[in-house]
Order: sequence, then structure tokens, then C-alpha cells
Amino acid sequence: MANTLQLAATVEIPLSKKKLLFMTAGSLAFVAAGFWFVTHPDVRLFGNQPYPVFTYIIGFAAIAFFGFCAWCLAKKLFDTKPGLVVNAEGIVDNASGFSFGLISWAVIENIDVIEIGGQKLIMVYVSNPDDYINRQTNAIMKKLAAMNYKSYKTPISITANSLQYDFEELYALLQSRWKESAG
Repeated sequence: MANTLQLAATVEIPLSKKKLLFMTAGSLAFVAAGFWFVTHPDVRLFGNQPYPVFTYIIGFAAIAFFGFCAWCLAKKLFDTKPGLVVNAEGIVDNASGFSFGLISWAVIENIDVIEIGGQKLIMVYVSNPDDYINRQTNAIMKKLAAMNYKSYKTPISITANSLQYDFEELYALLQSRWKESAG
């Protein structure tokens, strides 16, 4: 009886506005650095000789990538929905840039942790990854989800970076709920 009650309980984890604000500010700082590179292409990045074409490329890449990151993070700052919902039906992740909707326990094949560049991610492996990739309405996000699938065998990754929750506790919660749903 206790397992049924525990499985039925809904856990709503809010977004951490403070973390999102710091990440947005960091992204904007890199956008500013990119603008500086574009407007000062004769800066000497390596040694005594300037490489203006290389400096332009670095600048524009920084503006594009970190500008996109800042835009996604700023949108989350004003989002009032919980960052992650874990309930009897599955997981709803609203913390990442991807919006997959409900990830049903029935389609989850495994939940594991990987580390990329010191960043821990919870990878959610599903039986129907193409369905989740196709849920993306934005072409860029769809391409990124497909790249995630190609690289990591799943389009779905969850991090606690923007949540008011500890990473290890989040992983334990998802693992226990997934195992409860299967048994």
C-alpha cells in the first residue's frame, strides 16, 4: 500500500531563478566578448601576430551560441511552470531547452548518469526516441535532439542546473519512481 501511495504522489520541483539568472548573465558576458572580438579583430590571441579572420569567426560563434543560450535561459526566467514534475504517469521536464512533454514510465527503458566536461546529466533512454525528437517544433531544437540521440542513444537528458534540487537526489528519485512503476 505504501508503494502505491508513494508512486501516486506528485513531486513538483521548481526552477531556480537564481541559477537561471547567473547562467543568463554568464551567457551575456560571452556574447559581449564575442562582440568585442568582432569589433577588435586585430587583437593578438596567440603570440605576436593578429589573426583577424580567426578572431571574427570566434566572435561570431560566441555571439550565435551564447546568444541562443541567453535567449533560452531568459525565457525560463519568466516561466511559472515547475521545472520538473514526477508523478505516477512519468516525467515532465520543463527545466531544459527541450520540451518533450510527458515521458511515460511505460516507454522508459533505462535511466543512467553520464558526465560531459564535468557536467553530470541524467540520460533517459526510451523505446521510441524518434517520437520525442519529432515532438520538437523548433527546427534547431529538433536537430539538437537528433544529435543527442546520435551521440548518446537518447534525445532526453535532464540536469539539475536550473532546478531547486540536488543532482544526486534527483537521480535517486527518478530511479526509484521508474523501478516502482515497473514493479
